[in-house]
Amino acid sequence: MSGDLIVRPLEQADVPSVVGLYEEAGLGGSEVSGAPEQEVLSKVERDPDLFLVGEVHGEVVATVMGTWDGHRGRIKRLAVRGDLRRAGYGRRMVAELERRFAERGITQLRLEVWAHNSGGLAFWEQMGYVLEPEIRYFVRSLVDGPD
Repeated sequence: MSGDLIVRPLEQADVPSVVGLYEEAGLGGSEVSGAPEQEVLSKVERDPDLFLVGEVHGEVVATVMGTWDGHRGRIKRLAVRGDLRRAGYGRRMVAELERRFAERGITQLRLEVWAHNSGGLAFWEQMGYVLEPEIRYFVRSLVDGPD
């Protein structure tokens, strides 16, 4: 499949495609974040213009979620369909999200990448993001259950 990537805000009908991209990329739900469908739907309610999909010929092939805490923007869950990776779609998704952050006056961005994700680490470094070796990431669940 080749063609121009159209980047737009996620619509409710896109949720199954986005969850499929998450599953293919190994970004499924966890006990902490919950089911991917619920995360997608709750995020769309908060900042619908920062949750983007990329489509080619009407098919969703990429997605990225942006969020912000009133101070810093965060980039979450960038995923591109496996057979289309390295075609520039991830870069285009991030560039559009960065543009939308800048429109809101958000100039500081953060994101997390699992240490074993060498492809993700290389991608973000190539995009100009800098690994912050001094920050440690803590988590805590406020519900009972396995972590």
